[in-house]
Amino acid sequence: MEKRNEITVVFDKVGNTLDVWFGEPRKAICEETEEEFIIKKDLKTGEVVGFEKFNASPAKGGIPEMKFLVREDKASAV
Repeated sequence: MEKRNEITVVFDKVGNTLDVWFGEPRKAICEETEEEFIIKKDLKTGEVVGFEKFNASPAKGGIPEMKFLVREDKASAV
């Protein structure tokens, strides 16, 4: 079973995209949810396994600044 607590983040400077996977990257169905943002879902289960943001870097260029907030899921902590 795959560890869901691992997150893979890939910034493609050429394509200017930020690709985030919950667990290992894998084949997925992509669903556009809003402009420049795609949700990736598992082919078999439909579970959200990641997302991709287009035009990710600031107008000045370079790698975008990222901040992460990690919280404990109170329901699974019991």
